[in-house]
Amino acid sequence: MFRGRYEHTIDSKGRVSIPSKFREILAELGESKLVITQLDGALIAYPYKEWTILEERMAGLSEFKSDTRRFLRDFYSSAFDCTIDKLGRILVPQSLRSYARLDKDVMIIGIFRQFEIWSKELWEEREKNKSQEEICDMLDRLSF
Repeated sequence: MFRGRYEHTIDSKGRVSIPSKFREILAELGESKLVITQLDGALIAYPYKEWTILEERMAGLSEFKSDTRRFLRDFYSSAFDCTIDKLGRILVPQSLRSYARLDKDVMIIGIFRQFEIWSKELWEEREKNKSQEEICDMLDRLSF
């Protein structure tokens, strides 16, 4: 589904254009709305159908565990429905722009069923600090 990295800008009103390749995928899925939330210093954009699948999975979590409640509170309270306009843009709410430090240059990163929106500066910092060993360790744990 979503793969690749795309450099874009966010305008002064908080609108960001979704990469054309991602718009094609969303059109094939019949999606005109995304749900965006915050995690790991970035924003995660879920096609609406993928969000509903995620919600079904989260419904099985115990509401009586304090760490689960904290996670659900943070994750859901920062989630917003974002409609894709005719020009292929979404309006990112101010609270999410502040959280992810989005001001001008952004990176849009495909991660399979969803995509992330990063501040270009934070993305480059993350890329500089990641190690190939971490990637190899994760592949070992996945045990294909």
